[in-house]
Amino acid sequence: MALTLLHQRGHHPLEVTEDIPAPQLRWWEREVFGSGAISVAGLALLTRELATLIKADLPLDESLRIVSLQPLIPGKIRRATIALLEAVRGGESLSGALAARGREFPEYYWRLVQAGEASGTLGDVLEDISIFLERSSDVRSQVGSALLYPAVLLLAAGAALTIIMTVLLPTVVPLFKDAGASPPATLLFLVNMQEAVQRNWLIVLIAIGGAIVAGAVALRNQGLRLVLDRWVLKLPIIGRLVSARETARFSRTLATLTRNGVPMLEAVRISGSVLQNRAFAVAVAAAGEGLKEGDMLSTPLVQSGLFSELALRLITVGEQTGQLDAMLMRVATVFETALQRQLARLMSLLTPILTLLIGGLVGGLILSVMNAILSVNDLAFQ
Repeated sequence: MALTLLHQRGHHPLEVTEDIPAPQLRWWEREVFGSGAISVAGLALLTRELATLIKADLPLDESLRIVSLQPLIPGKIRRATIALLEAVRGGESLSGALAARGREFPEYYWRLVQAGEASGTLGDVLEDISIFLERSSDVRSQVGSALLYPAVLLLAAGAALTIIMTVLLPTVVPLFKDAGASPPATLLFLVNMQEAVQRNWLIVLIAIGGAIVAGAVALRNQGLRLVLDRWVLKLPIIGRLVSARETARFSRTLATLTRNGVPMLEAVRISGSVLQNRAFAVAVAAAGEGLKEGDMLSTPLVQSGLFSELALRLITVGEQTGQLDAMLMRVATVFETALQRQLARLMSLLTPILTLLIGGLVGGLILSVMNAILSVNDLAFQ
């Protein structure tokens, strides 16, 4: 039918292929509350699959369709892939389709894809991005694993305190009232606190909600956020961890962007946008302004006083020798390794300290309750 219609219109088609419709989402994969950014691990999975297919000389639309049909692809990534497939079939470039879904894909991602499309090396660029994302995901997972045990300890302590406050205290305190005696000071304090919360629970909820909202609003204030982030960098141990993380993230992002053909000014601006610490982001933005005026990248970074001497020396050597990409990658590797080592050392100290503190707190409360029960027995025998 298609051939007949085209011939009737005076066209001479060389090839006609069936347009396979994009796969439909199943009901449990449909978006309900809107879509946010895709996680680093999910983005790495999508990019690795797409890079493998494109390097195997499959067309872009066919590669996207195959990725969307993968059974192990999470629903959020499947939705994004189907949307990209529909945009590409509509004549949009992959980078344009990614840029249109800016909430899900960061700017550096589609900028790299755009550079790959312009140079005809999209498969190689996607492979570089997947390596970058996999490395970032590994670092994040290691940080999360290191913080898992302390989080479990804190949750266990919270559960124990809740049981003591809601189960043990209501059982023990009436015994003192029946015996005509006053409970011990620790139990009396806990009981008074519990009664105050029960009487004013609405005020407590409003106060907690107000504090959360005020904190969220304050963090959106760029000036206050900058002050807080600078203060965090001055903390004894946490400051070094944050500095190592931001240095590694900036270096690896900038190296990946410049190595794949993104202009230096754009690469510096995008690298600053991925940083979470505002003090580092402001320093990188100042470096971008310095580049516009003809300065070297390392000069404003030195003036900021945030980057370590090792990172600055390697960046300077890279600029002087024309091997900035390689030196930035070296900086990223060094500081990612340092971050992992510092986290391991911190967790080796933090875990026993938390165990002792939580054990002492919970154990002290339990001993107070047991002493109270024994004192009630003594009153009964008098």
